[in-house]
Amino acid sequence: AQVVRPQQRHIDRTAMAANGTERQAFTEYWTTDHAAPTLENMMLDSDASKMDVLERPEILSELPALTGKHVLELGAGIGRFSGLLAEKCERLVAVDFVEASCDENRRLHTHLDNLEVVCADATKIDYEPGTFDLVFTNWLLMYLADEEVQAFATNALRWLKPGGHLFFRESCFHQSGNAKRRFNPTKYRHPDDYSKMFGDAALDDGSRFQLCATNCVEAYAQMKGNVHQMWFRWEKVDARVSGRQAMSLSTQQYSLPATMRYESLYGKNYITTGGDEIAEAMLREVGGELSAGSRAIDVGCGLGGMLLYLSKKCEGSYLHGVSFNSGLHAVVGGRHVDREKSLRDRVSFSCVTECGVPASELSFPPNSFDAAFMREALMYVDTSDKPVLLRKLSRLLRPGAKFVITDYCLGRELEKCSQAFQDYVKERRYSLIDAETQRALLERYFKVKAVNVTEQFTKFLGVEMERAREAFGPRQTLSTPTEEDEDKLARRVADLVRSEFPGLPTVAAASAAKSAMESVRLHLETEKVEQARRAEDLGWAEKFWGIKKQAVESGDLQWFMFVATKE
Repeated sequence: AQVVRPQQRHIDRTAMAANGTERQAFTEYWTTDHAAPTLENMMLDSDASKMDVLERPEILSELPALTGKHVLELGAGIGRFSGLLAEKCERLVAVDFVEASCDENRRLHTHLDNLEVVCADATKIDYEPGTFDLVFTNWLLMYLADEEVQAFATNALRWLKPGGHLFFRESCFHQSGNAKRRFNPTKYRHPDDYSKMFGDAALDDGSRFQLCATNCVEAYAQMKGNVHQMWFRWEKVDARVSGRQAMSLSTQQYSLPATMRYESLYGKNYITTGGDEIAEAMLREVGGELSAGSRAIDVGCGLGGMLLYLSKKCEGSYLHGVSFNSGLHAVVGGRHVDREKSLRDRVSFSCVTECGVPASELSFPPNSFDAAFMREALMYVDTSDKPVLLRKLSRLLRPGAKFVITDYCLGRELEKCSQAFQDYVKERRYSLIDAETQRALLERYFKVKAVNVTEQFTKFLGVEMERAREAFGPRQTLSTPTEEDEDKLARRVADLVRSEFPGLPTVAAASAAKSAMESVRLHLETEKVEQARRAEDLGWAEKFWGIKKQAVESGDLQWFMFVATKE
């Protein structure tokens, strides 16, 4: 079989100069302390053989189709995944920098002529653009410095074909294996760190990664109670993405800081109007409860607040949330793994990249759900795609099931609305239609009740603006001390230190005072930055909530609840 040989490229090590010692530590950790080519050593756990039986099938079940594909595996070790990947794909290049592990991988898989094992450092290899359909790593990135992970994200993006996938799995927050360690240089990052580094990666042609799915490794949660083994699956999309993909890829409206800002106004786990109050109202429309064993879906689920509310009110029901935005899905995934297992067993989340419109998305069997919800999400779906999505959802619901929607609706033709509101709609990529048109679309597939709840929306706008002022408004400003004030304070600190520690040299007391003053200056600078951020956030809220308030008052914007029943 034809093989692809890595190119040893020249690496700009300037950014890595400070991390030279870190790189040496990673190398020593694996080439000296944990170089033995055994399963226990690869997993750094004495129960490796038991865990491998459950863990490997789980990881493999999250990969895209491999038939006819070209795959790059980095950090392949002894080939725990190599053989299984090579049996499915057309060609596999398995890379590891420990020679003993590479030798064992070759020995175990001599019968696979489509597998090439390469002994090389993953930070020093390169491949031609568009070489692979899948880049796969299992426990690699936590042995790379931040700068190396960022470089790898860009390289993987370049090595992949358009539509190709990147899959990686890492230990987050803390170590998981029970193997004894002489030292441990591993970087146990927060899942959000990986989401940001790979979400920010981009090529000159506009290609970037889009998160498709993320979760904890359930085998580790089941056997060790460890929910911080995290996997991520990303897709490479190019600059010619559809409008649906562009919405999912939006990194500004729902970046992590922006998402936290929305939560400050809407409530924990919400990015939509009304929080739990509207969740309660929507539940009432489906009868006030979901019976034990019933299933419900929230399409465009945001941060999952609706489902979390339902999980508390409807014990025994099974709930699934579908996100339209990969950034929000990353936040949800990072939070969900820390929730109780009993909750995770009933509530699940996934992400679609094109609002559920293509046949490959929302591909549940017919009659899968007893209820469906959609909060301020249909307005993100292109007008031409709305009937496609509504037809799919009607197919997924059982006869008699209810589908409850809240949405922005136009009060008049968009061209007749204020310019500020038109600009707002365009910036947010909303596809707004009037309530009658939306009702008519729903009536193609459901019996529909439409309720104008704009008055409630106005009330919520006021509540949310008050929260904005509370969260972002001015607070007591710390005055910046003069040089004379600093000198006086430093002398007082030095005198206090000498009084508490008699006999301490004057120079030591002076040094302590100097350190204290440096800490004070740092705190004041931080507070200054924080005040500026709060002022910026308040300005953002006043601008956009002001636009919505004015749009409601002028009749440009209405807020409707639709209750659609499948007959």
